Amino acid sequence: MSLHTFFLKLFPNDLHHSIGLHAEVRERMPVKGRVLDLGCGAHKDMARYRTVEREVWGADFQTHPNLEFAEWFRLLGPDGAIPFPDDTFDVVVANMVMEHVESPAAFLHEISRVLRPGGVFIGHTISGSHYVTWIRQLIGCAPHSFNQWLVRRLYGRLEVDTFPAYYRLNRTGQIEHACRETSLRVVGIQRYADPSYFAFSRLALASAIVADRMLASVVSEWGRLYLTVMLTKP
Repeated sequence: MSLHTFFLKLFPNDLHHSIGLHAEVRERMPVKGRVLDLGCGAHKDMARYRTVEREVWGADFQTHPNLEFAEWFRLLGPDGAIPFPDDTFDVVVANMVMEHVESPAAFLHEISRVLRPGGVFIGHTISGSHYVTWIRQLIGCAPHSFNQWLVRRLYGRLEVDTFPAYYRLNRTGQIEHACRETSLRVVGIQRYADPSYFAFSRLALASAIVADRMLASVVSEWGRLYLTVMLTKP
């Protein structure tokens, strides 16, 4: 039995976290309107949803060296200010951004500002309740250059795509607390098991699958590494 088959046997109802994210995005995507990919990096992930009637913009702190669709990209302000007027977007998506947020209330306030009433924020991140986050926090105590080297060595991710993490907005309690300081409210959270952080070692991967299943049988979120949270602006 392959490890992938073994994982599917233990977690038969868990979507791959990326598939789960896009399922939530498609469900809430307007036929007409504007969408913002916040922290878009190379601006590839959400650009697939752009149509004649639906604008998809990207914003980030820096211009990625492999940026696509530059005409649909804007730089964030140095304090994270989103360079669009109030009530601009129907949907704001932040994929693997929330764990890097230093000031949760300010981050969500900006999102609330640019969302139209009835608009939705969809955030996808690793869960602060999973042990991988604890491991990452320990490793994060080392210089950032070491973290960049390690991530490239284990996962092949370029240094330009590895950023300092604060883990202040990737637990349910943290998200709910930050929302209370804005007009946003939580309308849904989906979680997904995924042991691929340990794909660099067959033994580590097998151990992670077993550990996740055992932890999930006690508390579901303990054994599920990724989460997608949906917030709405009433």
